Amino acid sequence: MILRTFTNHLRFQINSDANGSTGGRTTQRSDGGFSLMSYRLAPIAWMTLETFLIFLIFSAVAGQSPPGVNESHYLTKAKHFWNPDWCPQDLFLSSSFAHWFFYVALGWLSKFMSLPAFAWAGRILTWGALAFAWQRLSRSLIQVPLFSVLSASFFLLLNERFHLAGEWVVGGFEAKGVAYALVMLALAKLVQGKSHHAWPLLGIAALFHVLVGGWALLAATFSFVMCAQSKSGRTLRLVSVWQHVRTHWLPILVTVGLIVAAALPPLLSDRNANAADAAMAHSIYVNVRISHHLNFSAFTANRVARFSLLLLFGTWLYFWIRQDSKSLSRRLQPLVWFAVGTLVISYGGLMLSGFAEQNDSTSAWAAGLLRFYWFRTADFSIPAVLSLACCLLLSKWLAFGPRKFHRMMPFFFASVIATATGLMILENDSDPRPAADQSLPTYDDSPARTKATWQNWKGVCQWIRDNTPDDAVFFTPAEQQTFKWYAHRTEVVAWKDIPQDASSIIEWRERITILYDPQLRYANGLLQYTDDQLLELAEHYSATHLLIPQHQVDLTPGGIDLKQIYPIDPSQKSTYVVFELRKNTE
Repeated sequence: MILRTFTNHLRFQINSDANGSTGGRTTQRSDGGFSLMSYRLAPIAWMTLETFLIFLIFSAVAGQSPPGVNESHYLTKAKHFWNPDWCPQDLFLSSSFAHWFFYVALGWLSKFMSLPAFAWAGRILTWGALAFAWQRLSRSLIQVPLFSVLSASFFLLLNERFHLAGEWVVGGFEAKGVAYALVMLALAKLVQGKSHHAWPLLGIAALFHVLVGGWALLAATFSFVMCAQSKSGRTLRLVSVWQHVRTHWLPILVTVGLIVAAALPPLLSDRNANAADAAMAHSIYVNVRISHHLNFSAFTANRVARFSLLLLFGTWLYFWIRQDSKSLSRRLQPLVWFAVGTLVISYGGLMLSGFAEQNDSTSAWAAGLLRFYWFRTADFSIPAVLSLACCLLLSKWLAFGPRKFHRMMPFFFASVIATATGLMILENDSDPRPAADQSLPTYDDSPARTKATWQNWKGVCQWIRDNTPDDAVFFTPAEQQTFKWYAHRTEVVAWKDIPQDASSIIEWRERITILYDPQLRYANGLLQYTDDQLLELAEHYSATHLLIPQHQVDLTPGGIDLKQIYPIDPSQKSTYVVFELRKNTE
């Protein structure tokens, strides 16, 4: 009886939506003595409840202790932006600021908070913005209560497990999280037919993250052109687009200005580099450091297969919906064309990846373009559109399903998604270390040793913070990316922290070759160099201290003739050892 009453209201709601109703606030209809107004409550109440539930899911999935995998990279940069005296000689921190608006708008919080507090404050802000934006996007398609929560969980599963280029949307605090929230709001406006509201939102998204907002703007423009109302072919479609431009020239002009403001600083970062240096830097960035995100040839077969499966299922689902219900397919069209636009962009990346493998002048040209993350937006759009399409179909089955099987399917689907989400949360929480610290040595046969190594890493970094000068400069271990986060000191180079401008990228590569690669190649790491060679490198890079694992010291015949300052007693063993880069005179 309850299910029948509920589905009666859903039928009325879906019919109202199909006829252009905004949600039934003025209706007085009731079925079985159950008022539609009491079922729907107030729209603001449902919006608040659903946004809160989505926020809880996002925080449960991505709420591991900071720093997240990119927070040690971006948030230290934000802190240096507002306090240049913090780690003043660090190559990465002192390089160009590609996400300058993010640092201007939100980085000032680092002046009043510790880095972990800064991360948590930003996470709460970002997850809240993403939850609100997803709720608005889902509600623009599906008016059934709580289906936005279901679609959000499904989206997270697909995005985390079926991505092609490693792009995630819900995670730690960084610029792209804010940008994706704005993209979702813009897509909701596209679905509602208010595209003139979407363009400025995409422009602001580009200000926060030029690639997220820029690619989304191109895909949204493609979607708008393809969805332009026309009954007489392509000519009238273009006329419709031109009329839109003439009518809404102000928001379009504002969007163009925002895009220019977002793109100019990164594009001008290489203005002082010659063509040869720029080409070398682009090759390093695309083929050495970020190939797993940028170059299709570096993608694993497993990732390609899973993403292809997602595409096939999404295509089949759309054509099924199209045959089953023209009204539902029409509502989906803006999002479907947006997804197609992102796939066209990804196809461009696929072609460029092929050119990049050629050993001629085209490879340098292709590498220069591949650094713009051509596969990024499809990793967001395909899971997003597929999750919304599935939930849209399930909402119809719940209301109009011809059999009990159809009406019960949404509840079965919700239970499966809830179970899978719970398992994903358990998996993400299985390692007690923050995501950024999972680059530290891991011992699969001894979780206790893994945890002890992490705790000892934090301990030595805290000791360095308390007992070394603020302007100290360190050679650091290769298997870490959180030295600056914990120690608040400059390091000569870190694999994670690649700069964005050409000259700094070339310098980064040189330092990686000299200081990082030997740690991977030799059992005793940097101690493969003699003491005199280490001192020469220290003078060249203005380094004052050496931080290395204890086992590298133990593997060095004859020891090391530098002054050990941690542990103070050289006979005491520790996971990590700190030396001053000067001769031991004792």
